[in-house]
Formats: sequence, structure tokens, C-alpha cells
Amino acid sequence: MQGGRSSLASLGLGYGESVEFSVRGECMRAFGDGQSVQVRRQRLYLPGDVIVVRRRNHWNAHRFLGYAPSVRGPVALTQSDDSAERDPAALARAIVGRIICDVRALDRLAALGKYARAMTLKVAGVAR
Repeated sequence: MQGGRSSLASLGLGYGESVEFSVRGECMRAFGDGQSVQVRRQRLYLPGDVIVVRRRNHWNAHRFLGYAPSVRGPVALTQSDDSAERDPAALARAIVGRIICDVRALDRLAALGKYARAMTLKVAGVAR
């Protein structure tokens, strides 16, 4: 995902407004390398949505699994479609927005299953 270091909020976009970005890489089934996508800032993200998360030196466009509590505040759990491992948790405030695209029911169910597994591991005290 090409983009700067700021979130859409700091770009002056309000909830519901969007901006166009170019996807880099092929880790998500729904998008090809170089494809243009619209990213919309929202108040609510659902498991299975493809969200953009601001990382230290780049932005990731990966599948949203859900939120988890942390000592630093709520974090977003994400994972690419072609990876068996989750991404490192990102603070919820690092969510840039949701890519505007259709999300299949199967992708939503898979995200919910991965979220349930992550929460089960967290409750059991297994760090991943």
C-alpha cells in the first residue's frame, strides 16, 4: 500500500470521506499489485473488512479480524489472506480506513474464526 505516514484523520478527511491509494503486493485475494482502491474512514469496522493500518514505515491493507484489549488501549488484529500468521497488533487509532470492496460471507466467517482463535489463545495465556 502506497501512502504517507499520516492517517486519513490527519489529512483532514472526516468519517465517510475517502481517498484513492495504489495497492502494492499480492497478499490479498481481492486486489492485484498496482490496483487502485478507495479507502474510506469509518467509525466501525467488521470482521472480514479489508482495512488499511498505518505501521512505522508503511501501510498494510489486510483483513480485519477484530479488536483486542491491551495495556496501551484497544488494538486491531489483522492478517493477510495468504498468511497463516496474524500481523503484529496495531493500535486502533492506527487504522486509516476500510477499502471499499465487496466482502464475501466466507471471508467474514473465516475472520471471525481467526479472531476467536486469537482471543482463546490470549485467554489461555499463549502469546503469538
